[in-house]
Amino acid sequence: MEVLNIDIEQQLKKLIATTSSDFSALACIKELDHTIHWKYATGNSNERFRHMVGKPGKGIAGSVFRFGREIVLDQDTVGYDKIRLGYPIMLAENLLAAIAVPLFANGKIRGVLVTGSRSIRKYTVEEINQVKETAGYLSSIFNH
Repeated sequence: MEVLNIDIEQQLKKLIATTSSDFSALACIKELDHTIHWKYATGNSNERFRHMVGKPGKGIAGSVFRFGREIVLDQDTVGYDKIRLGYPIMLAENLLAAIAVPLFANGKIRGVLVTGSRSIRKYTVEEINQVKETAGYLSSIFNH
């Protein structure tokens, strides 16, 4: 299990570097009650993420879980300010832009990968694809 944790942390750090971001985290979905818990993070400014519990449709991870697709939130997003206020992880980490993508296993969403920036920016298609690629890799190794 320790090797898995190290690999996940390395992937999160690599993602921060390749997307010029400040923060990256992995939220896990509990099968029993479908609650969402932030299990891994790097670049975090505090430990508040560890105590956050989300539900499908709530927060950025919950929205990804509910809709089953990526969410990109940046300065070009319609209703940006209001939407951002509804995402506790973005407020806790003072993120001003983020990409969130689902992690699939056996056809079901098992987690959500979020990468974000503390400065106003627009993520490129290449950066969004990098997050998707990392999510695919993590899906293949992540067993919870």
